[in-house]
Amino acid sequence: MRMNATPIRTLLALASIAVVATGCVTAKPTETEAGSATAAAPAPAVSMAPAVVAAVAKPDDWCDRYPDSFECEDAAAPVTAPDDWCEKYPTSFMCQEEAPAVAAPDDWCEKYPTSFICQEEVAAGQTSSEDWCDRYPTSFLCQEEVPVPMISAYVVQAGDHLWGISSQPKVYGDPYQWPLLFKRNRADITDADLIYPGQMIQIERDMSDAQIQEAIDHARSRGAWVLGVVEGSDLRYLQAAGSTDAANATAEQAAAMIAQAGADLKAAKAAKGEWRILDSATGGSAVPLSKALKAAQKLLDGGDASEAYRLAQRVSESAKLGAAQSAEQASAAPTYN
Repeated sequence: MRMNATPIRTLLALASIAVVATGCVTAKPTETEAGSATAAAPAPAVSMAPAVVAAVAKPDDWCDRYPDSFECEDAAAPVTAPDDWCEKYPTSFMCQEEAPAVAAPDDWCEKYPTSFICQEEVAAGQTSSEDWCDRYPTSFLCQEEVPVPMISAYVVQAGDHLWGISSQPKVYGDPYQWPLLFKRNRADITDADLIYPGQMIQIERDMSDAQIQEAIDHARSRGAWVLGVVEGSDLRYLQAAGSTDAANATAEQAAAMIAQAGADLKAAKAAKGEWRILDSATGGSAVPLSKALKAAQKLLDGGDASEAYRLAQRVSESAKLGAAQSAEQASAAPTYN
């Protein structure tokens, strides 16, 4: 009888697989085997923080050990007197820039002469302005604008007018004082609104406040004007100003006016333009200007400076007008009717 080989082959294959699987497995160690092995040591702990210093019992010991610490460098003020603090830290803000309330102003400036207080600021009540400028001549306070030198005469330029001339700093520096120029140059200026290039304008000086204010008041209230016409308001101003000048005249001013009138009279005689005037000081009758001038000198010698000034002023104006009229007639062209 013949046997079937297939079942036998299957049994042999299964047996071989089992042997291979068993040889590949590692057996678990016994307790004895495990006890003989060396245990792995744990990783050492790494400390990243510095050691904590214990608080020192005495502050003196602390500063001896740590003299550069903040507590010992900057916190000493409360525990020491200000003088001690500045002796230890002379360059500190407290000792360099402290307000002068802790010392007299003079002491402060002696200690800190280059400080702002002592260089640029006037301490009210401490020094006079003269003393300040002696100490700091280059400071802004002492470098005032240089005054413009005054002039005694001005030559009229094209486009000039009394208003503009008076406004110039070297004349009066005020346009409203132009009537003073008109009054002083009355013999050469017929109409205050009409002057010519080349004219010499004399500038009056040493006037009283009343005379200046009188001119300003007239300039502000003069009213309408017409070129080439002598306004009545201007004539009234001249009359009032003459009275004011005479009323306030001193003996020196009267003497100067008499001298001026003498020079004007001499020029009028040379131009053959001497007039005669009527005046109460000469008896009310028309007299030559030379006689009126002698009467003015007599009044001054008698102590009446105001009346002497008034009469001499009339002589001066009349002499100027006579000379101007004579020059105008000499240059006049012939006319035919």
